This record gives sequence, structure tokens and C-alpha cells, in this order.
Amino acid sequence: MKDKILLSVYLSLLISVSLVHSYEWLLGILSLLCITVFILPLKKKEKIKILKRSFSSVFFFGVLVSVPYTIVGFFTGENRLDYLLTINARALDLTLLTFVFLAVMNPFKALDFSKNLSLLLVITSSHALVYSKVLKDFKDAFKSRSTEGRIRGEDFKHYLTRLVVYFFDKSKETSEDIYIAMKSRGFYYD
Repeated sequence: MKDKILLSVYLSLLISVSLVHSYEWLLGILSLLCITVFILPLKKKEKIKILKRSFSSVFFFGVLVSVPYTIVGFFTGENRLDYLLTINARALDLTLLTFVFLAVMNPFKALDFSKNLSLLLVITSSHALVYSKVLKDFKDAFKSRSTEGRIRGEDFKHYLTRLVVYFFDKSKETSEDIYIAMKSRGFYYD
């Protein structure tokens, strides 16, 4: 029951944060979330891991979205700083909120009221586990083939290229398999 209540609180907060359009409020919410992380009944290492994951995830979002957006704004002469602060603060709030709730809530127990949602969660988490294992294997293979811990730029570029191509191919193959399986069970809305 605790997990279902936490899930409903999480979904309510997720919607509420999504509706805020002021970066000042979003930064205030971020401060509250950081304080929440530190008062959670978790080990210090886990708290730091939550913060590190959140900030690193949003950092990549910021690089992929904000930097091109800033460059376009620079050339068009528009001041988009407020929008950039808002979108990045919201992304960080939502990401941190999700990691906080995943640390205190068991999503499998929270979704056990619906057989379909539980099945969807099992399928999704099994794919995530497989992908994380494959990523770890790629990292280990790259480290074992690097001489004396020195990484050359060309080797790293080849490694990233292979990694991205592998995951795109694997995702396409998996989605086609799931599509065929769903279609054979009567789920086809072409």
C-alpha cells in the first residue's frame, strides 16, 4: 500500500512540476529536492549516486539541446536565457524527482494493481538490464584492449561509433521482435 501511495504522490508531483513555467520556482523546487535527498534514510554513497546520476543525465540533455539552441539564438539575436534556464531546471527537477522516488519506492509493488502495467514494467526493466550488461561488457572490452590505461582519440571514436551502431541495431531488432509478438497476439493497429 505504501508503494501505491508513493506512486500517486510521485505522479502528482511530476505533473505539478511539469506545469511550472518560472525558472525561479523550478530552482526552488530543485533546492527542496536536494534537501530531500540528504534527509532520505539512505547511505551517503547512495545519496551521492542519486545526485550524480541526475546531474549527469541532465548534463547530456543540456549539451544536446541547450547548446544548439543557444547558438541559434546567438545568430538570430534572440535572448533565450530564461527559456534555457526553465527547460534545464525542469529537466533536472523531473530527473531528480524520479531518482528519489525510485530510491524509496518499489515500482513492481506500486504497479501490481494492473496486470498489463506490471507486464510492461517487467519487459522494460528486463531490456534495461540487458542493455546495461551489454554496455558494461563494451566498457570492459575497451579497457582490456587499451594499453597501459592510455586511450587514444581514434580508438575512443571507434569505440563510441561501434557502441552507438550496436545499440541502434539492437533496439531496432528488439522492437521488430516485440512488434511481431504483439501482432501475433492480436495487437495490431496498422
